[in-house]
Amino acid sequence: MEELVRFFEVPEEVEEIISSYKEKLSEIVEKEIGKVYIHFVFVDTETISEMNMDYRGKEGPTDVLTFVYGNSNKEVESLGEKEFENTTEPYAEGYICLDIVKKNAEEYNNTFEKELLTVVVHSILHMAGYDHEYDTTNAEEMFKKQEMYLKNLLSK
Repeated sequence: MEELVRFFEVPEEVEEIISSYKEKLSEIVEKEIGKVYIHFVFVDTETISEMNMDYRGKEGPTDVLTFVYGNSNKEVESLGEKEFENTTEPYAEGYICLDIVKKNAEEYNNTFEKELLTVVVHSILHMAGYDHEYDTTNAEEMFKKQEMYLKNLLSK
C-alpha cells in the first residue's frame, strides 16, 4: 500500500515507532478521508504555543494542531494515478509537540507510544471532518473510532 502519511522533522526517539505504523496509518487515512496525502510535522513547545495562539487564540502549548487545506475528496479521487503520485501538496497537516505528548502520557497513564498514536489518530479523524470542540454532533462517533483504531494499531 502506498504511504499516504508523511512525517517531517522526526526526532530520532520516535523514528522507529513512526515507521512501524506508517502502513496502518495510511489505511486509516484512505478509509476515513480517501486517497490523499497528509503530513505530520514535529515541532517544539515554543512553536506549538505560538501556533496555538495564532490559530486558536489559546495560550500555551498543546499536543497537536490540525489544519485541513487541500482538495476535496472528489477532486483528489478524480486525479488519475499519475497525477496523484506527483501531488506533493498535502490534503492536511498535523503539528505534533512531543514534550506535551510525553506529559500527557504520564498524566493519562499511557505509554509514550500509545499517546503518540492517540494524537496521530485523533488528528487524522479531525482531518476527516470529525469535531469535538466546536460542533459536538459527531464527537461520540469520533472517540469511538479513535479507540477502535488505537486498539487495532496496538494489537500488532
